[in-house]
Parts: sequence; structure tokens; C-alpha cells
Amino acid sequence: MSVSSIISSQEKTYTLTQINIGNDGVWGAIPLANEQIIFVENMQNAGSNNVSDSKLFVLDRNNNKSELPAFGEYKKTGSPFISPDGTEFYFTVSGTAASISKGGWLHRDVQMYPLQILISKKGENGEWQEPVPFQHNGNNFSNGDPCLSHDGMYLYFASDREGGVGGTDIYRSRRDSDGSWDEPQNLGAINTRGNERFPRFDAKGNLYFSSTANTGSLDLFMLPLNGGSFAKPVRMDFPFNSQGDDFAISFIDEDKGYLSSNRNGADNIYFFELEKPEIRYETIKIYDTVKTVEKPLPVHPDLILADMLKSGKMKYIYFDFNKYDIRDKEITALTELLIFMRQYPTVVLELPSYADCHGSDLYNIRLSGNRGEAVKNYLVTLGKIDANRITVKEYGSANPVNECGDCANPECNEAKFEANRRVEYKVVKY
Repeated sequence: MSVSSIISSQEKTYTLTQINIGNDGVWGAIPLANEQIIFVENMQNAGSNNVSDSKLFVLDRNNNKSELPAFGEYKKTGSPFISPDGTEFYFTVSGTAASISKGGWLHRDVQMYPLQILISKKGENGEWQEPVPFQHNGNNFSNGDPCLSHDGMYLYFASDREGGVGGTDIYRSRRDSDGSWDEPQNLGAINTRGNERFPRFDAKGNLYFSSTANTGSLDLFMLPLNGGSFAKPVRMDFPFNSQGDDFAISFIDEDKGYLSSNRNGADNIYFFELEKPEIRYETIKIYDTVKTVEKPLPVHPDLILADMLKSGKMKYIYFDFNKYDIRDKEITALTELLIFMRQYPTVVLELPSYADCHGSDLYNIRLSGNRGEAVKNYLVTLGKIDANRITVKEYGSANPVNECGDCANPECNEAKFEANRRVEYKVVKY
């Protein structure tokens, strides 16, 4: 089947927070004990934008980063995975390969071959031992993105070996009683003519992976476990998927985990967590001739929205000059708006939409309307919000937020013009 035909059915609301590691080009986080993660960081040559190496690092709960010393000899490492019992470490290497003199071992500074999977076991002293290559690596194709099933019996991975459906497909290999691995089997049903990568499991045994089949970018899909076998893949909702690449999801438990995405222009790691419903109350006093009582009164959504905007938790959406496409840096604000609409499913929003002072009145009316429609379409398409809950009101260059309603004002600059190119939010019904 083609995953491009699948629509999302996610009903829960999640929050997404970027992990502050200090650098961009970080991805592939897997959780450890004590709120630590292992992740990949792309390293750049000095004075160059080209990525030369990639290394494995550990980030502790206090945001202290240190290189994983056990595998520091490899120049290009990626896609780490630790077995559920914590005794095996799997990862991908690039730019190194087996040589005859090394007897099939992978070491640095030898002939270049494709991606290959390495496996290290934890010794009695608790240290990781010298990695050995997965026995079904090859010199004319790549293996990568390793992941074990919960019972440790199957190794899932991505490969572009001959006989696949598309560019890279997901395969699995069964572990025999002697520790060897059976010939890899293509999973077939989930693979497309695009690229499928980064297989991972959640706590319930559902399989997750990323695919380029839908949009050309990597999108996250879930393959639900149904009675011991997998059902049809389901494309995940926003905020898991964005307009960029979204991949390498991993789980701490049923409600939270990590994913990687370049939605803000560079690879970064994001923490996701199931949003717990939160009911906010105001307390009002009702007096009578006998006694004083207090009753909780729910705060109305319009007051909550105003409070969130005033505090800076939510922000309006802004646009580039003469454009109405959604910028990557507006995704965080849209995420907060989406969370708000899911928390209050009866709310109907109006989107007052504006342009700056440049251009004719008629042109600016149309441009501001297109900006409002872009925000609405984003929420409806990616957020699965009912289109009837959102109306757009185009105001052109009216109601500027500063003195730059007149473009001839010498006090105006680009930042002030941008402040007027906006889409606002207004609760009109709940």
C-alpha cells in the first residue's frame, strides 16, 4: 500500500519543546536513566559550512554535554540505539569500513565504504566493548538507523540494498539462539518508492518510522500493533510533523519522548509530552444575609487568550514583506495557538489580518486576507482543526500598531513595518 493515502487520526494534545544544547545540527536522541540522553552532533570544519564529522554525545539533566568516549575513534557516527535491557549499543558509522587486514572489523582511516551498523556489548566492568559489525553489512549498499524490538529478537534497520521497493526501505533480521542474525527481510507493506528510515518502538510495541513518500520531506508515521501484527501506517499529526524533516522519534514512556526536526531551519532535538488538561478558575464571592460562600467560576477562553498574549506565552503571526507564506520561526506561536484551540474545542476564532503601508488599499486587503487564510489553512491541514471554527477578516493596512501607518514617516524601519504585517487572534464564540 502507499502511505500517501493515510490520514491522521491523532486525538491527544502534545506540547513540543526544543532542547537547548547550544548548537544546531543535533539529532537522534535516545533517553537514558537520570534524565540523560545520547544524541548525534554534526561537526563542521573550521571556516566552512560543510559538515565533516558527526559524534555521539551525552547530555545530562543539567544540560552538561560530554562526548561518548567509548566510540570516539569513529569520525562519522549516527543513529544510536540502546537495547531495552541496556546491555547492547547499536549505532551507524559512515566513512569507515572493513578491510582485509582488519578481518572484517571497522576502524578509522581505512577505505571508504557506505553506512554500516556496529554493535557493542557492555562488559562485566560496565564499559562498552569493542564494537563488531552487523553480519549483514555490505560494501556496495548501506545499513543504518538500527533499532531492536522489545524482546530483543529482531533488529530493525534502514537499507538501500538491492531488491528494495524504493530508495531506502525498512528491514528486519531475526536473532538466532546462537546470537547470529538471519537474512534480513524487507517489511514490504510500509515501504514506498520514497525513503523509509528511523524505525523505533513505543512502550506498547507500536512501530514508528519516517518516510518521504507524502511530501518529499521526512514525515513521522505510526504503525499500530494490532493483535500481534502491524496494522496500516498512520501519518502523525502536528506538532509531530511539520513542513520540514521530522524523524528519529524515541520514547521515555507512553506520554513523552524526543524527536528530531529541522522545522526551524536546522536539525534540533525536541522534547514532546502529552498535555494534561488544566482547568483555571476565578473565585467570586456571593453574599447573602446568612453567610458568605465561594464558588469556582471557569475563566472564559477569551480572557485566557488575552492573558496568554499579554504574558508572551502566545504571540501573533508575522510575515515577510509582500508575502503570505508561513515562516519557520512562526511555528512555535502556531503551536501554542493550536494547543489553545484543542483545549477549548467549542471556541470559534476570528483572525484579523493586516498588511503594512506599502501598496494600494485594494492590494493590501487581498494580501492581508491571504495571510489570514495561510494561518487558517495551517491549523486546518496540519492541526486538524475544524475549518468552521476559524474565520478570516482582512483589514489591509488599517489599524497599525505603531506610527508606521504612513510609509513616509522617517522614524519607520523594517522592524516596525514587520510589526504591522500580522495575523491576530480574537475569540468570537465559545
